[in-house]
Amino acid sequence: MKIYFYLFLFISLGITGQELPPVTNFSPRDYGAGNQNWMIAQGPDKKIFVANNSGLLQYDGEHWTLYKVPGETAVRSVLASGENIYTGAYMEFGYWRTQENGRLQYFSLKDSVASGLVDGEQFWDIKEVEDYVIFQSHQRLYSFNKNSGKVTAIVTEKNISNLFGVRDKIYYQVAEKDLYVIEDGVGREFVSNEQIQYKAIIGLFPYSGDKMLAVTRDDGLFIITGNQWDALPVENYPISVSFFSAVYLRDGSLALGSIGGGLYLLSLEGKLEYHLSQPTLLNNTLLAVMEDEEGNVWGGLDNGIALINRESSFRLFVDIFGTIGTVYCSAVVDGIMYLGTNQGLYYKEVGSKRPYRLVNGTTGQVWSLNYLDGNLYAGHDRGTFVIDGVEATQVWDGLGTWTVEEFGSGVLQGHYNGLSFLPGGGENSPAHYIEGFDLSVQDMVIENDSIIWMSHYHRGIFRLEINEDYTKVEKQENFGMGEKSEMGPQIFKFEDNIYYSTEDAVYLYDRTKNEFTSENELNEISRDNERISGVSLVLEDGSWWTFGSDNLFYVSRDPFEQKLVQRQVPLPLESRNISKGFENISLVGSNEYVIGSNGGYIQFSLPLKKIPSGELLLNAVGTASKRQNFSFRSLDVATLDLVSDINNIIFKYSIPNYQALAETQYSYRLLNYSSAWSNWDQTGTARFENLPAGNYTFELRGRINDLETEVITYDFSIKRPWYYSNLAWFLYFLVFLLGLLAVHYSYRRRHAKLIEEREKSLRLKNMEAEQEIIRLQKEHLEKDMAEKNGQLAASTMSLIKKNEFLSNLKEELKEVESTNVKGVIKTIDRELKEEDNWKMFKEAFRNADKEFFDKIKEKHPELTSNDLRLCAYLRLNLSSKEIAPLINISVKSVEIKRYRLRKKMNLPREVNLTDYIMDL
Repeated sequence: MKIYFYLFLFISLGITGQELPPVTNFSPRDYGAGNQNWMIAQGPDKKIFVANNSGLLQYDGEHWTLYKVPGETAVRSVLASGENIYTGAYMEFGYWRTQENGRLQYFSLKDSVASGLVDGEQFWDIKEVEDYVIFQSHQRLYSFNKNSGKVTAIVTEKNISNLFGVRDKIYYQVAEKDLYVIEDGVGREFVSNEQIQYKAIIGLFPYSGDKMLAVTRDDGLFIITGNQWDALPVENYPISVSFFSAVYLRDGSLALGSIGGGLYLLSLEGKLEYHLSQPTLLNNTLLAVMEDEEGNVWGGLDNGIALINRESSFRLFVDIFGTIGTVYCSAVVDGIMYLGTNQGLYYKEVGSKRPYRLVNGTTGQVWSLNYLDGNLYAGHDRGTFVIDGVEATQVWDGLGTWTVEEFGSGVLQGHYNGLSFLPGGGENSPAHYIEGFDLSVQDMVIENDSIIWMSHYHRGIFRLEINEDYTKVEKQENFGMGEKSEMGPQIFKFEDNIYYSTEDAVYLYDRTKNEFTSENELNEISRDNERISGVSLVLEDGSWWTFGSDNLFYVSRDPFEQKLVQRQVPLPLESRNISKGFENISLVGSNEYVIGSNGGYIQFSLPLKKIPSGELLLNAVGTASKRQNFSFRSLDVATLDLVSDINNIIFKYSIPNYQALAETQYSYRLLNYSSAWSNWDQTGTARFENLPAGNYTFELRGRINDLETEVITYDFSIKRPWYYSNLAWFLYFLVFLLGLLAVHYSYRRRHAKLIEEREKSLRLKNMEAEQEIIRLQKEHLEKDMAEKNGQLAASTMSLIKKNEFLSNLKEELKEVESTNVKGVIKTIDRELKEEDNWKMFKEAFRNADKEFFDKIKEKHPELTSNDLRLCAYLRLNLSSKEIAPLINISVKSVEIKRYRLRKKMNLPREVNLTDYIMDL
């Protein structure tokens, strides 16, 4: 981005009143290298190369790049030829060639010198003739054959001061000796020192016919015809100045770089076009002067680099020291250029290089200059002045005159606080205020001798009707504004129609409807202008001018098609540098215009010269990972393939455009990242960081003054990281399947385990339930058994008591002797021996203790039924006394039975029979 441009754009010799072409200065800080610049060349792609104390400088219109030679010594000379950039330095010479990545690579030629270099040798100049490149040091001339690559020392001579190439021949001068020409590979005397008389030649150029023009350091110009040396007197040639560099320009002018005196441009007819020195230039010593393909003059300074847009249609004047101030208006009348500024009215003769001078008595703010009916009126903060040559006469001393227009038999003046009428006759006729309107009148349009239109910043548009003697406003109508405007509207008249404009629209007065409308041709044609204010000016040639941020726009009627045509003048707002609402332009000659600025003015003529620029260039593509520096990539590959972690990329591009007032802008987009074009800017660099994997296309376009270039593209791709590769995805899928299987089997196992646990739990619960059932059954059985045992016990006790009763009854009856008694005894005996009682008891016992008889039979199969009966009674824990009645025997007999039973059971003596039977 040309930041430096705004620092130096308007620097010129304001003290001399000289309008200069745009000058751009590059300081060492701008280009990032040494102070001194010894030679300048331009390559076929229009890039600029500079031999600098720090190395070789390359400039592509946006970026400066420094290349250091081996040993990092100062580069003294440079020549661009074809694809090679030849340079000479201290003990080093060779050439540079652009590599695929856009960077220059150096190839040294010093080792090709068979005899080696002379100690301390420096190469101060390089010239080309046919297939040879000649390198000049103070001790030798070396010839490099571009085809064979062979280096040959063709001249060995002390104090070779300069080298020249003219019409495919090489010339050189030896200090205090002759001027030589190389023929047949050797140096031959061309002009003797007797003729030259020790004059140091700094430039030798082809002149008319077969003549040559010689420029000397201190003694002027000379013509060489054959072998003759003759002086060429040129009027205004600065003979007192010592020159170090010179170039013969394509239009026949000379650019002379002096030692301490700046740059001189003059024709051989003696016209000094201009002289540039500090502060226009950063330094007054020019070590090199070069003309590029567009006619720009480059100066290699002792401190910096200067660029003079000599072919530019623009000429600049800046009041460096604030002598004049901000220019609000300008005019040319009778060969005198007038400038109305915030400090007064200044003048100088058109074409003169003399400084601007103040018109006496006009100190203060001048708002307008209007040439009306042979008189020049100056609207001033202190009133109104009539200007006659360099004299000013105040014809109105009211507060602040904005503008003056012809009206009826005199002129109408718009002031800070209303209107006044100045009758014809100028200073001898008193002026007076017009009553009935006291608003500020900065802009007005005269419709006829009674109706005027004016615009007010806040109140909008007014139509005023003035009485016949111009003393008061009889009628006024306020139309307001179509929309709010930051700087207010401005009324103007274009082709007999009344308009007012804002920064957004232009409105036409419709007389039939008595209203303003945006439906008009002027608004339609200027809709997309992006005006910065509502200022509209119609000049004497009938053209309508407005002001945009990057351009001036003007509309005129095409004389052949009779339609309105809009054109533009590329002039960025930063160059014009004036407060919004006070933009101004004046017609000062045939197609000559002046634009006022905060510190001078810009002058240009139409049509503008078309100066071609270089093509849009992609100069470098750099890539890097997060923690690395950028490395440069090839510009020629079909597609750049990057690994996954190299996902930061930078593009550097430019248009080799060296016109200071031609704004270069760029826009880009990265397809597959963003489909939208970036905003236009001047950076010349696009950077993208942390790009995801994918295929990308970088598209770039440029424009100069709204003229767009073709789109250039660069394709690149960023590979997916290994963990995003197809194999990785397959492995991920495989792992996913295995994971699913593992989860499935794990789930199944868990499910089975859960089922097993649930079944186990269920079994436990079933067992608990069964145990509970068994417990309940057992309780029920025990209860039932208890009941049955109770019943059995009750039944047994009943039997016992019955039998005891019967036995007692029998004993008592035995004492009675009677036949009937004996029958009763027999009945009692039968009852005591009744088997049915046993059967009933046995059945009840089985119900109470179902398994007892089975168990005891299993253990003691030898027991008889009577034994079992006794065991049953013992099971019931009956004593012998209780058993005796049941079996109708004595207690002793019961004991005997018990004894026999023990024997049968083989019970040890210590085992209780009853306990044993009860435990079964």
